[in-house]
Amino acid sequence: MNSIANNPRSELHALQPIASGTGQVESLSSYFCRLAVSHSVSTLVLSRTIAQRFEHDVIPNFEWHQRRIAGIGDSAVTWSSALSALTAVEGLDQLTFAPWRQVIAQNGLAIANCGQFCPACLADDLADGREPYFRLTWEPTAVTVCSTHGIALTTQCPHCGKHKIRHTAPYVVPGWCAHCGGFLGDADTMATPVDPAARWRARQIGDLVAQHGQLSSTPTRESLVDSITLLIAEMDNGQSASFARRIGVAKSTINYWLKGDGTPTIDASLKIAAQTGASLTQLLTGNLAEWRRPEPEEQLVLTLSRPSPRARAVARDLDWAEIDRQLKQFLSLPTPISVRDAASRVAVEPRQLYLRCNLHTRQIGARWKKYIRQCQDEKVVVAWPYLEQACIDIWAEGKAVNLREVIARVPAPIFCSITNVLQILRDVQAHLAMHRSGDSAHDHP
Repeated sequence: MNSIANNPRSELHALQPIASGTGQVESLSSYFCRLAVSHSVSTLVLSRTIAQRFEHDVIPNFEWHQRRIAGIGDSAVTWSSALSALTAVEGLDQLTFAPWRQVIAQNGLAIANCGQFCPACLADDLADGREPYFRLTWEPTAVTVCSTHGIALTTQCPHCGKHKIRHTAPYVVPGWCAHCGGFLGDADTMATPVDPAARWRARQIGDLVAQHGQLSSTPTRESLVDSITLLIAEMDNGQSASFARRIGVAKSTINYWLKGDGTPTIDASLKIAAQTGASLTQLLTGNLAEWRRPEPEEQLVLTLSRPSPRARAVARDLDWAEIDRQLKQFLSLPTPISVRDAASRVAVEPRQLYLRCNLHTRQIGARWKKYIRQCQDEKVVVAWPYLEQACIDIWAEGKAVNLREVIARVPAPIFCSITNVLQILRDVQAHLAMHRSGDSAHDHP
């Protein structure tokens, strides 16, 4: 019962993400496609495997790429944690925008469903001997150009001319057209003039992505609100209405951010960054220590007292080393516990355990599954004589064995303690039939 596998085998290949910790990190969509290719299965088959891992049903016309798995919603957290659990690769949420979900509105970061890409980046991958892949910075609709090459992102195959061909197919090899199979990096990449603002947005989001692996703690809404409050004070003397006009939103929107529970969209945060001179990363992390107001205007300023800001709850700073140590201790408990129970004890979401403490989390899960199987086997052993006798009595009355007849003959506590009753009944009847045939053979040598 207490035997623990040192490192439970991963159910899927332990595929390593490309360009981790950089602004060129691959997206979870790209990782998912490469994982399917490594197993020689379709994306639908792999998506069903993930859904089964979290006991979700998949409809027949399920389209995995419509789940926005590289965004900031629950799908991003669920898919990244499921893939971490199945591959034993930690931190796959860094292939999404999920680390920023507390400081970007849940519907505030739109993901391009057309599958845009930069042909020049894919061509560089192939020329440099790397495996072509889709970048995370290509996923948001707010990004329309490649910050590296200064060209517009495209959705069109250079060979067949079709659009939306990046990943909308059962079998996807990142970098090649899902319709005709042509290499997407073969397009004419001659630089054309692009909007400087679009290139600035691409650089800001690229810098944000590069910060994934350097975050000491998850950015919080409280720190974002403090940053906006400081910017309003420094840029517009604390006047929310003036600041709202500056960034092009309604005053009620500013109040909703500061006094309600609202959070800016990525577009609104980019506007704030553009108008104040703070970078998008500085704004969302609340790190404005090095920020200075751009081009201050000389004016008469009255020294007025400012109201003291209301106290805010201090965000919890998770000590993952300590949490991992506690998980290791859970493995020594006399009675195994589930991953959900372990997560409750350390006050962390189960999905986060797979992303940050993968090894010990999977060991807890494997130990729990083994314990559940053993408990079920013990219950079957107890119930078996009752089921056998019920079948014998039913046959003696000339009836067919069915659940209604069995339930009438087996005590409720015994019957309700077992699962997969139909299969167990089949096994019982097969066992009895085998013994009957054996007895007949002895009677007629």
